[in-house]
Amino acid sequence: MTNQIQSNSLFEVNQLSRAEAVEYCHARLIECGLTDWHVRLTTNVQSGFLGLCLHLEKTIILSAQHIDIHDALMIRNTINHEIAHALTPGHGHDEIWKAKAKELGCYDTNPCSTLSLNSEVIDAIRSGATIELEVEENVIRTPKWKVTRLQERCAECGKVAVEKSRIELNGILTIRLECNHLIIKRLPKPTPFHEFISADANPSCHHTFSGCFCIDCSAKKPFSFQVDGMKAIERGLISNKGFALFDEMGLGKTIQVFGYLKYHPEMAPVLFLCKSGLLFQQFSQSLIWLGDEWVGQIIKTSKDGVMPNLKMYFVSYDMLVEKVRKTKSGKIIKQGFDIQKLIDRGIKTIILDECQLIKNTDAGRTQQVRKLVKSAEHVIPLSGTPWKNRGSEFFSVLNMMNPYKFSSQKQFELKWVDYYYDGNVFKEGGIRNVPAFKEYVKDMMIRREYDEVMEEFPEVNRVLYYTDLDSVNQEMYDESVSDFVAWWNEKVISGTEDSSQFGSDNIIAKLARMRHILGLAKIPATMEFVRDYVESNERKLVLFVEHIDVGQILYDKISEEYSEQFPILRLEGGMDPAKRFHLQAEFNDAKRAIMIASTKAAGEGINLQTCADAVLVERQWNPANEDQAAPGRFKRVGQISKKVNVTCITGYQTVDDILHGIVERKRLQFHKVHGSGDVPQWNVQDIMREVAEGIVNQFNNRKKKSNVSQFVRR
Repeated sequence: MTNQIQSNSLFEVNQLSRAEAVEYCHARLIECGLTDWHVRLTTNVQSGFLGLCLHLEKTIILSAQHIDIHDALMIRNTINHEIAHALTPGHGHDEIWKAKAKELGCYDTNPCSTLSLNSEVIDAIRSGATIELEVEENVIRTPKWKVTRLQERCAECGKVAVEKSRIELNGILTIRLECNHLIIKRLPKPTPFHEFISADANPSCHHTFSGCFCIDCSAKKPFSFQVDGMKAIERGLISNKGFALFDEMGLGKTIQVFGYLKYHPEMAPVLFLCKSGLLFQQFSQSLIWLGDEWVGQIIKTSKDGVMPNLKMYFVSYDMLVEKVRKTKSGKIIKQGFDIQKLIDRGIKTIILDECQLIKNTDAGRTQQVRKLVKSAEHVIPLSGTPWKNRGSEFFSVLNMMNPYKFSSQKQFELKWVDYYYDGNVFKEGGIRNVPAFKEYVKDMMIRREYDEVMEEFPEVNRVLYYTDLDSVNQEMYDESVSDFVAWWNEKVISGTEDSSQFGSDNIIAKLARMRHILGLAKIPATMEFVRDYVESNERKLVLFVEHIDVGQILYDKISEEYSEQFPILRLEGGMDPAKRFHLQAEFNDAKRAIMIASTKAAGEGINLQTCADAVLVERQWNPANEDQAAPGRFKRVGQISKKVNVTCITGYQTVDDILHGIVERKRLQFHKVHGSGDVPQWNVQDIMREVAEGIVNQFNNRKKKSNVSQFVRR
């Protein structure tokens, strides 16, 4: 501030972001010799302070909302005020403290501010409004805010556009407003989503489909309810900025999005936001369904640039959070991806996978996502659990999809959120008046649960859950593949490959190291799946593993997170029969449980009929062993579910991929001939030969495309 500013003047001021405020505080602490002090933000509005100095913890706490709604001068004053406390312990607000505060540059040396945080402005920020801050300077600096809410206005009279009714007739959507003027929009012509086929299909194949899978190649097509979802997205985005898919976990929400994008290339460039552990899953699915034309960039570090001319970009939510940390040497490092790079790229559509991650309107992650959504034309949120505990958690995503219907968090909570007394405590519940709410948002979202679409699924629903290998495991895996290819080529040259199926020098023995590396490498992806599963439903789950150490690590990790909520059980080979029986009984008697089981140990003598969900963490070379475990252990007398879901954790472009393609093709061909009720007869020798040839072809193709792959994955 300069002395030229007159009293009672009103002027615009600069503001600091949360990260900039933390960075400034770190820098000032270091300047003052407090190199072992820390900085922390709080979003608790009820805390009653703008800043706080904790001597015992050597921490300065700053109010995030204080930073959001006040100017840089006030924020710096608060920071220097608290640092003065840190430098004068025990002096409160006496003259010694006051002298130190002035020395640090405080323009206000009154006791810790009791300035209340303006609740209306905080609600406006939470609700996506644009805030213009001005400061009226009298004897005391008084902040004033100008709130600009996002409200659609009638093009005819300029009044706020409030929908009164709508009619669809002959391909025309007519919306009547409360001011009695009309908005007329032409509905799109029917899009042939039913013709959508995955991009990994063989172009020369005539495609004989068994359900949704071609029996002659790797082609796949969507279920009819997924086609309905694509149509719903198309219609919803006509009258809303966003449309949400809230189908239950496992119903293929991303497939529906990719189908919509396939027929609407004008929606690109597309930004896909998801959990860090799911980046490669979504990337690989985009290639399977959309093909190389939609090849995208996975942005993994804050230093990555945004490659031009691509149709799709994949970024984790964690990358968007602005963070500032201090190294041991005292250096201040800013972390987080600069979202302006994406905004400058001109992103048109943003897909918010697992959108419940932005349920907290005060979180830095939500604020960053909001900035991205504001700059884009459309947003498509995805989640099986859009809110978990409180109805207000639903507001952030509703506000992003339609800021005209949901312009204020306070108003949303008053109108739609249920509250109740738990003893003497007034608590927030879920959504109030659910039928009315569903009617109000029917053009903004769609949700189907598993039971509603069960008839469309095969008796055993097998789903691939892709993951990539980290750099260390990828290097070990590539080395094992190289060794195998050299061994196989030698067998082919000598003409002895057919005799290499069995014996001590056989294919399975040669692939043992490759298999173990994959099992360990897939543990993080498996944990990500388990977390999503636990969040999404309250059913039981069985994880099948091959190696003892893989099972033990998963058991320890899952127990650490969930053992206090429900039983975590472990079925191993060589277990005492009595113990196996009690383990089975405990699992079947429990309302909710997770079991980690050895595939071979669970292949016989155990009945898991109270469960219908399985995960194959490690694949078996002999498909019969897998079939005995899943679905074999579940399709038993007493099973109440008509379907069994089997999720295969799959390493992208690994032997997992090759084996699955071979086995599922043979399974479809068998059932096409023999009928769905028969058990396939597996010729392991033929399968292993195809696996070996597939590994060699995959190895050679990767060598040819290595430069391109590095370019795409950079």
